[in-house]
Amino acid sequence: MNHRRIQLAISAVLVLFFLLAASRGLGTNYSYWSDELWSVSASRADWGLMLRHWLIPDTHPPLYQSLLKLWIGSGGSGEAATRSLSLLMAGISLVATALFASGRGAGRRLVSMAFLGTSPAFLFYAQESRSYATSLALSAVMLGAAMELRHRRLGGSSNSLLVGWSDAALRRLFVLACLLLSLTHYFSLLFVLVVLAVVWAEGLVWRRRQQVLPLLLGLLACPMAHLLSSSLSNKLERLDWIQVTPISGTLSEFLSGTLPLLAPGRAGPEGLLLVALGVPMALVFAVTAVRRRPEPLAPVPPSPALGEARFLLLAIGGFLALMLPVDLIKPLSQARYYIVVLPALAYLCGNGWELAQQFCRARRLALASLLAIWLLLQWQLAQRELAEKRAPLQNYKLMATFVERSGICDAGCWSRGWLLEALSPLYFRPGQLQQAPEELRDVAQPLERAFLGFQLAHDDIPALRAANPDLACWEAPGAWRSAPFILLPSASTVRPERHGLRPCP
Repeated sequence: MNHRRIQLAISAVLVLFFLLAASRGLGTNYSYWSDELWSVSASRADWGLMLRHWLIPDTHPPLYQSLLKLWIGSGGSGEAATRSLSLLMAGISLVATALFASGRGAGRRLVSMAFLGTSPAFLFYAQESRSYATSLALSAVMLGAAMELRHRRLGGSSNSLLVGWSDAALRRLFVLACLLLSLTHYFSLLFVLVVLAVVWAEGLVWRRRQQVLPLLLGLLACPMAHLLSSSLSNKLERLDWIQVTPISGTLSEFLSGTLPLLAPGRAGPEGLLLVALGVPMALVFAVTAVRRRPEPLAPVPPSPALGEARFLLLAIGGFLALMLPVDLIKPLSQARYYIVVLPALAYLCGNGWELAQQFCRARRLALASLLAIWLLLQWQLAQRELAEKRAPLQNYKLMATFVERSGICDAGCWSRGWLLEALSPLYFRPGQLQQAPEELRDVAQPLERAFLGFQLAHDDIPALRAANPDLACWEAPGAWRSAPFILLPSASTVRPERHGLRPCP
């Protein structure tokens, strides 16, 4: 009993440690970036307006925006307040991983938690007012419930933390997690469908395979209603901002979102070091393979970890195989969307560690060393990217502070590049930003007022400056190239550098 309590205490410490790491800098209230502005603006609207103006024309299901609206109603719409919802979801994903990876040795649970908690995607999106941390939490619950049900059907569970849960309760939890996960993001819906296909093929979660059909109909109800409620052509058109090279691009996005140390151009020296360390481990396996062990006198029963690993590999591989042709028709793959697969990899890593206990001592030591180095390198990469995020990515807040203090837009500035209703009144006062006419970039005359450009207008800078050679361009420093910028007439007397802005590159 004391040993079990120590293991639970270690797990609790890990959860708290990773949550503290994920919350580092959360209270600094650094600026939203464009997608966060969209989320917060949508959830600040009343229910009817949020549905008609924001959700129906968009390509996202409604769960996260509804949760965020309820969260804003109780905690406010500041940066730290809205991001804390994602931090809560990240905590749920860790707790769910610890809960469902318990039993059959503490190493399985601790390795699964460590892999998830050190992941760059976990730390990065635990501080973002978007749906990705919610997808992470629900995926961890869905996969964990499915694995526990499989284990019970194959001979009983050793997870003492779930001993009070009946099969029916676990099955209801699995169904609820599937439905909710499908409502966070349509990319997540595809993953749910793949997991259901694997579940149906195995026939272990339900006693009868036909029981999958009602859930399948429930999963398709929301996307069908969404399609019918707005323009079908708009939902099916290719997204210009998602450009994925067939096959190689899909694989690259998958690796970047789940195993960034293996992604080309993402990890840098960490990836090279990991590859270099993999060579001596391969030598250890090659040398130890020469030694033959005596044949066992009786057949060894299959390990539960092996079946779970096969289940997880089928889910991961099936989803990736699905995305390869999907990206040819309608490119969808983005690294951040693959966060829904991260719990599967975390559980798989824990099961791999459990299976490795059958190896000889030399192989176990080699695997432990490689795993420790992997986690350290992954943690280092995550910390670097989280620090960059807090830079911030796009500094709308600094630009708004300059506009407010200088009074440059009190009479109205031309603006283009992002939804004005998402910027005002969240960062800018009503009337400060006015939609710029499309022909403005082609008018070869000095601007009569300042031009404030955002994300999508960044590519217009050369044309605007060519048409107006006397313009001065200033930007709010951010980690991304698409920083907010302002073009000032030559007669302007304001001093942007005093407010933290810098000349455009």
